Amino acid sequence: MRFDHVNIAFVPRKSANCLDLAVMFYGRFLIPILKLWALFAIPACTLVYLLSYYFLVDIRTAITIAYFTTSPLGVLLTWNSALFTFGNTQGFRSLQRQFIPQLIPLMIRCLFDRALLFIGPALILFSGDIFILLGFIYLFFPGIWLALRNGFRAEQFSLIYADIASQEGTSHDHRTKDLVSHDFSALFFRGLWTFMFCYILTLVLFITFDYLSYKLLEFPILIGQIPYLMDPEAIDQSVSNIFLLMTSDPRVLTVLTGFILLVYPIGRIAWFFTYIDLRVRLDCWDMELRMAEVSQKLNTREASS
Repeated sequence: MRFDHVNIAFVPRKSANCLDLAVMFYGRFLIPILKLWALFAIPACTLVYLLSYYFLVDIRTAITIAYFTTSPLGVLLTWNSALFTFGNTQGFRSLQRQFIPQLIPLMIRCLFDRALLFIGPALILFSGDIFILLGFIYLFFPGIWLALRNGFRAEQFSLIYADIASQEGTSHDHRTKDLVSHDFSALFFRGLWTFMFCYILTLVLFITFDYLSYKLLEFPILIGQIPYLMDPEAIDQSVSNIFLLMTSDPRVLTVLTGFILLVYPIGRIAWFFTYIDLRVRLDCWDMELRMAEVSQKLNTREASS
C-alpha cells in the first residue's frame, strides 16, 4: 500500500462531505473533466438527437443512452481520481494521460455490470402488464444488491492498476464484497442521497440554462416552446405541453442528456470518496497513513544524524 504522497486527508466522511470534496475536485480539474465530458457527451447527445428526430424515440431511450455512456466515463473519472488522491500529479492532466489500454477490460466488465442492473429498469420502461411488476421486483432484488456489490469495481481495480493497493498479502486489504456486506444499508442510503443530489442539480442546471438560452439568445429549448406559460387559464394545456416536450422533443432530450453527463462526474467522484471512507473506517487507512508519516520522519532523522 502506498501512503507516501496522498493529496487528501484520510478521515471519516459522511455523504455530504464526500459530495463537498467531489465538487472541489470538479472545480479544481474543471478543464480536464470538461474534456472528458465532451469526449462522451458529443456522440451521446448526437445519437439522442438523431434517434429522437428521425425515429421519434422518447425520453426512455435518452435515459438508456446516458446510463450506458456514464459507465466508461465513470471508469476514467475513478482512475484519475485514484491517481491524484494517492499522489500522482499526472491525474486529470491530459486526455492522453487519462487513459491507459489496461482500462479497456475494466470498461467492458463495468458495461456488463450495467447491463445486468438495467434488466429491471428496462422491463419497467419498455414493457407492459406483468413485466412491469417483474421489473420492480428485479429492481429491488437483486438490483440493489448488484448495484452495491459491483458498485466499487472501478475503485478496486483502479487502485490495483495504479499499483496503489494489492488484494493479496496484507491483512487490511479485504475484498470489496466484505466491505459492502458490512455497511450494506449505510451504502444504500449514501448512494440514494448522492443520486438525489445529482438528479436535483441536473434539473436546476437544465432549467437555468433553458431560461437563459431563451431570454439572452432567443433560442427556445423548453420554456420558449410553451405558449401562454404564465396564463392561469391555460395551466392545464401548459402542463401537458411540458410533459410532451420533456418526453419527446429532440432539442429537450439532447440538452437534458448533456446535463446528465455534465453532473454525473460529481456523483461518481463522490462515490469514489465513499469507497475511501469505507477503507478508512474499516481498514484503518488513516492509521496507516500516520504510521507511514512517522516512519518517514524517523528515516529522515536517521539519515541526517
